[in-house]
Amino acid sequence: MATLRELANLYAKKQPKMVDNLTDQAPILEGINFEEASHGMWNVYEEIQSITGAGFVNMNAALPTMSVSTDLKKVDLNIMGGEMEVPEDTAKMFGSAEAYFAKKQGPLLAQIGQDTEYAMLYNNLLAYAYDADEWLNAGGDGNGYSILAVRWIPGEVCGLFSPEGFKKGAMLDVSWYNGGALYKNSSGVPVKGLRYKGYFGLQIGSTRAVNAIFNIETGHVPTKTQVEDLLASVRATPGNTKLYMHTKCKNLAINPLKAADVTMAHLSGEVNTLVESFNKIQIVESYNFLDGTEARRT
Repeated sequence: MATLRELANLYAKKQPKMVDNLTDQAPILEGINFEEASHGMWNVYEEIQSITGAGFVNMNAALPTMSVSTDLKKVDLNIMGGEMEVPEDTAKMFGSAEAYFAKKQGPLLAQIGQDTEYAMLYNNLLAYAYDADEWLNAGGDGNGYSILAVRWIPGEVCGLFSPEGFKKGAMLDVSWYNGGALYKNSSGVPVKGLRYKGYFGLQIGSTRAVNAIFNIETGHVPTKTQVEDLLASVRATPGNTKLYMHTKCKNLAINPLKAADVTMAHLSGEVNTLVESFNKIQIVESYNFLDGTEARRT
């Protein structure tokens, strides 16, 4: 398993700074560990359905039969990417289309990272927590915030990547439209264009690893017990479990809790990096959560 930054160091030799742009405003995406998918466009894995384990028997008695029942599951990878065009005259002002795109790549990729993190939160993790029907309710009756807990498990709950996207030495494959030559866009303007594309996914292969508290708003915040129950529901352990939330949600719901529960400490191995934790579970803030406008969950 490796983070996007580690994958960039391993595969993306030609554009090592691309991951910085991708994850600059996407702290959750930056911290997720990714595993190589079993196939170029999807991943197949086995999900344990039941286990019959060992048992105690009398002397000279037959031993019980042990078994593990599994189902094959398939997770499709999604496309992370986007496209961009530059009019012919604008490209000349910058010296070339290449120079123009190089100048725009930073904010462009940062936006791709933010959009990807938003989709991962609302289309995958929070949607999974809600559909599982084990979520906790802070009691708000209007739009509000949520707190997400995820226990990342190698091979089960993790990011997925296709090595196809790294073949040209970059985190995202960059290809020119029309071979880099001019073409007319939908408005009839001569332009040059390119697209960024990579194949990534998110696998949730455990029913005891993702959960959330919904309907958080002023006057309706989770109790300390609810936050502890949230962590217990995902079998949280320090190191592999994280609490994710909007910064304003943390200010509203977590900061008022006792100082003994919310602590600051240096991230392991990084003396200059302080992280905040609740009962030793790291808190990660992200502005890619909706700012108090999540629809009420019922």
